[in-house]
Amino acid sequence: MNPTPDQEPAPAGAPPNEATPATVVKPDHPGDSPAKPWLGKRRQDRSQIVFYSYPKYLYTWPLIVLAVVFQLLGDLVSPNVEGWVLLITLLTVLMAVGFDLSRNLAISWGVTIIASVFCILWLKDVKNVIVFSDIGHHLASRNPTVSPDWTYLFALFGGLLYLIMFIDVHINQRWRISHNEIEHFTMLSKDDSLGRGAKRIITSYPDFLELLLCGAGTIQIYSAQGGILLRSIPNVPLLFFRSAEISRILESTEVSAASGDEDVDQHEGQPTNEELSDGRGG
Repeated sequence: MNPTPDQEPAPAGAPPNEATPATVVKPDHPGDSPAKPWLGKRRQDRSQIVFYSYPKYLYTWPLIVLAVVFQLLGDLVSPNVEGWVLLITLLTVLMAVGFDLSRNLAISWGVTIIASVFCILWLKDVKNVIVFSDIGHHLASRNPTVSPDWTYLFALFGGLLYLIMFIDVHINQRWRISHNEIEHFTMLSKDDSLGRGAKRIITSYPDFLELLLCGAGTIQIYSAQGGILLRSIPNVPLLFFRSAEISRILESTEVSAASGDEDVDQHEGQPTNEELSDGRGG
């Protein structure tokens, strides 16, 4: 059998049926190389995840963005439209900051509002009850104008405060979850660390509006038996999109229940939930 172009001829003294070692085919150019598997492997080998816990001011970003956009648009949008858009956005942000609107409560509110609208329309057409129409006309006749100077100053100072919050959070509210431990890093203060053990880590979304505005939620760390809340990390943005990555990291290493029992013994008599959390609330 004649050797193929990619193979070297067999040595003269080699038996005819003996396989010769395969020749490694080199790329035509030194820079050419096969697909780089390390690009995908680097993502798969991530053994930790870093996230940050923000204050409630996190949810004011729509107001700041709208103020900047209205400044850029100039006279393309009427001051009346700007006023109504900012008013509705302000009410939404205040609801997100003021209280927790759970998923079930949000659904109940939505159903109630839709049913109320149909009821008002029915009363107007069938029973000739126009009191609600008068209220609507009264509100529509208002003119909540916003001056360009107001939007400029709000965008300037609101954005400056947002930048200060961002820097402070990245310095003092940095959390890291790895295979072995859960760490909280703060500058000029004592760092906090929990051994991974057999702890339960639960991601929850107590506020529908916070989830809607930032994809934010709360990470709760319980003891192995689930009866003691060790840490509560609220207002973690984009948690909805990163919960699968957290689960992958936690499930990649097996832990023993014995370590969880030791953790419970160490934390008996420790402060309650509010005292163990970082004071963010929500």
